[in-house]
Amino acid sequence: MTEVFVSTDDVKVIGGTETVNVEVDFGPQGDRGNLFLVGYGHPNSANLTGIQTLDIYINIEPNDEDYLNLYQYVDQSGTKTWTGIGPLTTDKFSSIRNVNFVDGQASSNIEFKVLNIVPAGLIGALTASSFNIQCTFQNSENPVAHSIIINPITVQVATGDVTLPVGINAAEFSGSVWAGLSGTHVVHFLITVV
Repeated sequence: MTEVFVSTDDVKVIGGTETVNVEVDFGPQGDRGNLFLVGYGHPNSANLTGIQTLDIYINIEPNDEDYLNLYQYVDQSGTKTWTGIGPLTTDKFSSIRNVNFVDGQASSNIEFKVLNIVPAGLIGALTASSFNIQCTFQNSENPVAHSIIINPITVQVATGDVTLPVGINAAEFSGSVWAGLSGTHVVHFLITVV
């Protein structure tokens, strides 16, 4: 046991405990905690052994429509079954880009790699209309009105990248008139899958 002597001028701690015992091996043995399992396809079609209630399964089959979905092994009215919990992937992507404008139009399309937005297994199933794109202009001194043009998904011949090309038209309110935006502006993009 630690002894403490207190005087009016200072505090001195002399000595410490000689041993510390932590008892962790008492009580009945319980079930193990839940496991995280991975496999290709739905867990009902996977050959899983030794599973227990509340185990988690992740589908890593890239060509499956439920790619990266989570499942949990639960007891439903006396029957044990895998139930879907939800996807691991997010349906949101954000990016900040410097965009050059000439007379109210972006001088070129802004290209977003579709693989940065959705898993590879979903790329062939999506079209340009599958995306909702919003943008805001950073540090604009005046109000800016804009419209976004989502062009068809394309494959870049040189790199093989699947991209979502986006165009922007924008006008700035200055004094009492609207004028087409010109120059380079920082634009924040938020892309969601609908």
